[in-house]
Amino acid sequence: MLKMWFGRKHDLHGQKDCPHRPAECDHFRTLDCLQLDEEGEIESIPEQALLEALGFRPGKKVCLRCRARFGGPLVAEIEGRHTALGRSLARQIRLRKRSPLCPENE
Repeated sequence: MLKMWFGRKHDLHGQKDCPHRPAECDHFRTLDCLQLDEEGEIESIPEQALLEALGFRPGKKVCLRCRARFGGPLVAEIEGRHTALGRSLARQIRLRKRSPLCPENE
């Protein structure tokens, strides 16, 4: 059973549909939907001054570097800096690229 939880890989084969509403995923994708080491371009961010100070601005490239298990934070790299973000906040950062599938929430 432990191998089932700790031995999983992060790929799209056999994954469930994206947890967002299907209509949303037809038009955009969010930071929490990126695969590990995948890059996307930020389209919009929530109104939080801290995100802009960390470099999260529309038009910037962001790459997902780590996904903590059991619903923990994500680590995103932007402008050479690594930043941990809660999944609920990452879900509010919209990217330009579209993805039909999303890694299931762990």
